[in-house]
Amino acid sequence: MELRDEDFDNVNPGELRILIPNEGWYPAQFVGYKGKRYGSWGEKLLFQWKVFTSFDKCKSVSLCRYYNLERKGGGQFQFGPLHDYRKDWVAANGGKHPLDPKRLPLSIWKDKTFLVEVVTVRNDSRGPLPPSFYWSRIGRLIRPLEEGERWGRLPVQPPNSSD
Repeated sequence: MELRDEDFDNVNPGELRILIPNEGWYPAQFVGYKGKRYGSWGEKLLFQWKVFTSFDKCKSVSLCRYYNLERKGGGQFQFGPLHDYRKDWVAANGGKHPLDPKRLPLSIWKDKTFLVEVVTVRNDSRGPLPPSFYWSRIGRLIRPLEEGERWGRLPVQPPNSSD
């Protein structure tokens, strides 16, 4: 196959990577989820979050929270006691474990606002990235926000401060 200069026009840019310059805790709302296979890394569960970057919630960006997926026979998800999905679900439930440990329903995420930790990705599988390639993702869910709860700054809690 012969390559031409025109082949490099109108290329697919791939998945958009957004950088929030200040890591820390931000208010966010769950948007949706999907499963995706990542070659040798296996299957991931991607949760899409609307992260608010202004006090009045008028400005927001869309960031992902990635969970490793393992399946048992029959395709059943396996979320053990220390799996990140289970830990985030318990945090979303106000720190309480589910009454039935086999059920972690998605309804916990619907129509609520949570504090999430936004982290910066500075490395890929080959090592450190140049700063112009840094991007943000959700590192973990902190807790649900109470109705009408206000915050004085964004990020609400900067990194390396006490939880």
